Amino acid sequence: MKRVALVLGVAFLANVFAFRDSFAGSSAFLWTLAVPYLGLAALALHHFWDQGTLIDRLRPRGGDLSIGAVTALVLLLASWLGRSALAPAGTPRQAWLYRVYLQLGDPELLQHSVTLTALLLFLPIAEELVWRGFVLDLVSERLGTRHGWTVTTLLYAFALLPSVYLLRDPAAGLNPLLPIAALGCGLVWGFLAGRVGRLTPVVVSHMAFTYFSAVQFRWPMSN
Repeated sequence: MKRVALVLGVAFLANVFAFRDSFAGSSAFLWTLAVPYLGLAALALHHFWDQGTLIDRLRPRGGDLSIGAVTALVLLLASWLGRSALAPAGTPRQAWLYRVYLQLGDPELLQHSVTLTALLLFLPIAEELVWRGFVLDLVSERLGTRHGWTVTTLLYAFALLPSVYLLRDPAAGLNPLLPIAALGCGLVWGFLAGRVGRLTPVVVSHMAFTYFSAVQFRWPMSN
């Protein structure tokens, strides 16, 4: 499990640096996440190659786009319901959402910058290769398939714990939104990866969810 610990440590430290106030709204936020995940994704691809599963795990098949799109839509709807419950408009806890969006930056800039859009879409690809691919394989080997995706999701959410403190608000306190989102989405993506045995539909779902959450649908906040 040393490789699992390596992934967890690198992802945790990347979030420690990326979610600093000084990186809020800047390209440095995305770059600080993308560079470590590039290395982790390379490690994941090497693992698939070594196992002889690289082509099978990444080969697109009919229905992948539909599965990914439907799953992303369900998760978007669930996230909106979750936001309204955890950070209701007009309450101090709404500041949690402001802190998340402040860190992401101006949606217009994200949408119209090819580089920033590419970074934003690269991160879900890398995360799926790493978490629902590499880590899920390693954990499932030790704990079995039934518990593998659950434990992987817990590790995925744990890596985002630095955001709880770094995106805190003086009035609302510690900010739990991103780890909670990682738990909910991670369970769905882990289950999907286990059911289909491939990563392509999961990557599509994660990319769509990330893009529309970060750029298009920042409800209940106005852009």
